[in-house]
Amino acid sequence: MANNTFVGFPNGQGETGVTAADVVREIQPITTWGRDGNYTVTRRWRGPVTALENFSSGGVGDKDYAGTYFTGASGILPGGAGRDGAIKTELQQDEGGQLGIFSATWVTSNLAAAKWTGAPVDPATRGATSGDQYQESSLWTLDGNDLEKSLFECPKMLDILNEIKSDGAPTSCAGGELGLTARIRASMEDYKNGKDLNGNTIPDYFETEYAVANYFDISSCPLVALSSTQLNNLEAICQDYMKGVEAFTISQYVLRNTKTVQYNSAVAAVALIPYYADVNKIWLTSDITTLMGADTRPIDPPTSTVAYTLPLIGLLGTVFNTSKWLYRTPDVQELSNGKWQVTREWWESSDYSVALYDTK
Repeated sequence: MANNTFVGFPNGQGETGVTAADVVREIQPITTWGRDGNYTVTRRWRGPVTALENFSSGGVGDKDYAGTYFTGASGILPGGAGRDGAIKTELQQDEGGQLGIFSATWVTSNLAAAKWTGAPVDPATRGATSGDQYQESSLWTLDGNDLEKSLFECPKMLDILNEIKSDGAPTSCAGGELGLTARIRASMEDYKNGKDLNGNTIPDYFETEYAVANYFDISSCPLVALSSTQLNNLEAICQDYMKGVEAFTISQYVLRNTKTVQYNSAVAAVALIPYYADVNKIWLTSDITTLMGADTRPIDPPTSTVAYTLPLIGLLGTVFNTSKWLYRTPDVQELSNGKWQVTREWWESSDYSVALYDTK
């Protein structure tokens, strides 16, 4: 049997009117599905190595036995990133090096487009109608983060100030309820320096314990509005401060989106404006859930078996429905394999100052 005749292929290489790639035949594709909403489809062609190389170069004259060819002058070349949205190509040679398998891999939400039986075209990837057409994955995580804030910003102190404000207490103390915490802290500094309410030296200083009532005329300042329970809470906060407690821990959350895109993504074309829009501005939870919904495309086909929604959207809309989020500067990296990765973060806090930051 001549070396240019291969069992299982309808035409022998070198026959009259037969192109070199014409002896290439497509075999079964390999398909996997990921929970991030994408299919990974690898189409494979088997034939003589020389014929596979010709076939992978693209063009009508280098079609396989079924008439399939890769469009464009550059084609899909073995060992490199391909055109038509392919993220990987390979040429594996059998033992002896005469026969081989050429493969091209796509990541897509449209299974039918990736398994097209004719000339491959750009598969409809997730985000084709909204966002980056060559998005490969978009993963959302909600991380916990603990912050330390001033002791006088603790929830009990805020309750005290709210009670004073809601009761319409007199504001003869300079600053009223808004300046009360500063006045209390100043009084404790006076106590530490051995001074009483009037700036005089405290007699029996080492026998005298600090008390809020010793530094305020409660009958004529905002503290008159406090119930005995809240006044005791204020005294307890002050005692903790005198013992050296200056801060308390509060929960903060960081919402992170890590997007990976293919080499021919809009990111590679420096179309980064959407990622940098509204940086260092306050976003509402509804702004973020709208973005998440638009950024996450359902996979194809959207049957009850494979269709899904993002549970995180429900969590944000319920637990964090009144939160405000500060959108931080995104991080954009070019990965070693030619792909791009964009990381965006929103830092949650219910009391971001609208005087310091603009809203989205």
